[in-house]
Amino acid sequence: MIRAYIPRYRQVEGEAGRSHYVYLLEVCYVGRVHKLEKRYSAFHSLYKELRKLYPTAEFPPKRLRNTTAKVLEARRAGLEQWLHFALTLQPSPPALLAFLQVHNYQPPLPECEDSGYESSPEHQPVLVYSRDPYLPGHSPRTSTSRTLPSTVTKGVLTALYDQNFRMPV
Repeated sequence: MIRAYIPRYRQVEGEAGRSHYVYLLEVCYVGRVHKLEKRYSAFHSLYKELRKLYPTAEFPPKRLRNTTAKVLEARRAGLEQWLHFALTLQPSPPALLAFLQVHNYQPPLPECEDSGYESSPEHQPVLVYSRDPYLPGHSPRTSTSRTLPSTVTKGVLTALYDQNFRMPV
């Protein structure tokens, strides 16, 4: 499974005194993290390519009214949200893998893929016995099997609540 985050952006001085912003990407794949920097235009090119083949999520607008920290942070968050959506596309688009510089990608097997960090695991019983396997030949209606649970319960309650009870040494 591939995970990608955009933790921050920074301003870069370009040629002829023109500056632009780049977004730092942290891409996690097979236990390793690698970092890249991409301009908004690279994200936009990827978006245009993917929308030809897949229904895609909303993409942050290209034009900015101003470059205040609030506006730039909103764009960064929008790019990260779109990137998370793009990573859910199945099968993983080759253009996305190239953009993230993920080489030799092996999609996870459905039975091995985790269900995500927000959901809880589903537990299923491994073995189910129709009768007590430790009491062979006894049916559930015999007196031995009826008295066994009460004997166990009585012993546990005695050990927990009887103050005179001592464990044998």
